[in-house]
Amino acid sequence: MLIDSHSHIYDEEFEPVGGAQAIVDSMSADGLGYLLAVGCDVPSSRQCVELAQKYVKVYATVGVHPYDADTVTPENISVLRALAGRKKVVAVGEIGLDYHRPNSDRTGQLAAMSAQYDLARELELPMIFHMRDSYGDFTEFCKTREFPNGAVLHCFSSSAEVAEHFVKKGFYISFSGTVTYKNAVNLWRAAEAVPTDRLLIETDSPYLTPEPIRHGINYPKNVAYVRDKLAELRRVSPEEIEIATAQNAMKVFGING
Repeated sequence: MLIDSHSHIYDEEFEPVGGAQAIVDSMSADGLGYLLAVGCDVPSSRQCVELAQKYVKVYATVGVHPYDADTVTPENISVLRALAGRKKVVAVGEIGLDYHRPNSDRTGQLAAMSAQYDLARELELPMIFHMRDSYGDFTEFCKTREFPNGAVLHCFSSSAEVAEHFVKKGFYISFSGTVTYKNAVNLWRAAEAVPTDRLLIETDSPYLTPEPIRHGINYPKNVAYVRDKLAELRRVSPEEIEIATAQNAMKVFGING
């Protein structure tokens, strides 16, 4: 059973092909047991909760992506708190830091991440972090903070050394289609280094379509390509990766299969 631990099936990219309904309808045929619909702002967090209420195999997260850090107001924290109280909401995310764009508001992103970290601690939920060109500040942020309910570095994009550092902090490391790319040598080394009980796989669909189908919309079913690449890198069977990552996802997110 595959679990896609990070997807955006509410995205408008899927509308021409039947939207979330079509994705869910094909999950059994695609070998998918469950998927997480991950919020990026307040409206998408609402959509994720609605999808989780509608579909047995879908679980939800609520959170605000760093690009929308300026929307993390006290009022919206209250909205996220209420949404997180609904059934099948299993994490706060995706939250974090992204300094890729020029003139990123680093102070604002740090404040937004901190507020949502506090919310997750209050609600005793795991956290899903988005990190891009920002691991230095995130490492500093984590020095004085704990993650007793679990944490995930989604779409991991750094080195084996960084992965090992955060595993020691109790994090899970989630690999996406980027690990299949032909020049992703650093990611391959990280994928080899992460302990089996800390591995997750994801698509980040509709983004980051894996090789060999890299051009086009990504679908949750394509998490199988990530599984296969990790199996190749770690010199184990795809079945071993599939079982381990499903067990890990069910553990950290409290999915009752």
